[in-house]
Amino acid sequence: MSVRRLIVVLSLSLAPIGPISAALGQSVDHPGPRTLVSGEHAAIAGLILLAAGIGDEGLREEFQEHRSAATNSLGRVGNAVGDPRYMVPAIGVSYLAGWLTGNQNVTRLAWRAGHAVLVASGVTTALKYTIGRTRPSGDGDSDHFQPFGGATSFPSGHTTLAFAVATVIADETHDGWSDPLVYGAAGLTAFARVNNDRHWVSDVLAGAVVGHLSARWLSRREGALTLGPHAAGLSLQF
Repeated sequence: MSVRRLIVVLSLSLAPIGPISAALGQSVDHPGPRTLVSGEHAAIAGLILLAAGIGDEGLREEFQEHRSAATNSLGRVGNAVGDPRYMVPAIGVSYLAGWLTGNQNVTRLAWRAGHAVLVASGVTTALKYTIGRTRPSGDGDSDHFQPFGGATSFPSGHTTLAFAVATVIADETHDGWSDPLVYGAAGLTAFARVNNDRHWVSDVLAGAVVGHLSARWLSRREGALTLGPHAAGLSLQF
């Protein structure tokens, strides 16, 4: 299997994020007692995650067999996109820039991105330590789980962060071209984590779902959002 085919496989595995996003997009601006994910989309995502879990070790072998200088270069870019050491300061700088220039669109986007990162990362961290899955670069056993044992492979934190931010940007922009760009960048983070042997494919799929749905949940729960050069307020509805 070529590197190109490997990238296609991972991209297809992440494909349900797009339909889920489109289905939910109609209700983002009109919060209400709607379900966050339809039963159909939940079933599709669950089946793909299950299939990835079953094939994790085989997929890992394929990725590592075809790992090269080119995939490592892509991996460095993808890791940077999902690295909190870069992403969190970038969000902070964006918020400050919007505040100083009076651009409420930029400030709003950064504000929501920051909240999405906090919520999504909190969920992922809790799952990591509760599930206790060993990383592929450890003993190489995808079925090794030791709850609260210190292993933190499932879900992927980098992928969670990348998809949370990508979802916020996609929801806040309506230009028709940025969605493929931001979700593509998040997908590159998922690819990087598998290519670098830091996560199983099912880890990054789970991270993508957590990040995406956390951002979507917040976009529906954030009620009165007041942003301006002198004040910012947030009202949450539960």
